[in-house]
Amino acid sequence: MTRIPDNPARAYFSAYARDLTPDALKGVARLLYVPVIDDPEVTLHCSLLLSRQEQERASRFALPADEALFIQRRAFRRYCGAVAIESTQPLSTIEFVKTENGRPWLADQPGLWFSFSSCRFGFVGAWSANHDLGVDIEDVTRNPGYIDLAKQYFSPSEAKMVEKANAREGKLRFFRFWCLKEAALKCTGQGLPFGLDAFQFGLSPVPQVVKTPGVCGGPERFKAFVTGEPDRCIGLVVRPRF
Repeated sequence: MTRIPDNPARAYFSAYARDLTPDALKGVARLLYVPVIDDPEVTLHCSLLLSRQEQERASRFALPADEALFIQRRAFRRYCGAVAIESTQPLSTIEFVKTENGRPWLADQPGLWFSFSSCRFGFVGAWSANHDLGVDIEDVTRNPGYIDLAKQYFSPSEAKMVEKANAREGKLRFFRFWCLKEAALKCTGQGLPFGLDAFQFGLSPVPQVVKTPGVCGGPERFKAFVTGEPDRCIGLVVRPRF
């Protein structure tokens, strides 16, 4: 079989992607991170992978930076799809569809569970064949008034953990909780019917699920992971499917 030459975007993703899969999930799930590249040439190559509808959507962004972020994000999604199914086919032929609740999946690989997230620094993609999962990445350089948000959206014990810490640690705890909660909602595949306070987490000594909505199974069914850099925080939550 003759291999069709691929768009240079594949080489970019292959070179810059970092495998952040926790050791406990090796062989079960995969988590990749790639940084946003402020390079018009990279964005151009990525745009050639997108469908006409996606290209039209990208053109409607008012700010060039937002357009580039959307284009690179959609191209990265295709790269993750190709890695997941170990395919060398052109990335432009990797197509995702969505469930009614917005969960992305490959039309010809319905058994694979995918989750994606992005911030202005980079993109993350996670997938598994036998676990439900959700991933979230947040820009921790933002100052969102985290104490008030914690009191509004977190459980009392979580909000207290954020409030009692010094400013630097409190902000870090806030984003860790937020990432884990967003990831947990994605993991259920239902999202919005549950609020951020539906899942409760502990952070010490390692992230753990303390409380879950009853219909999702007990906390013991979930595993939580969080990792971060000075500018970003990534949360991953998984649950065995069977």
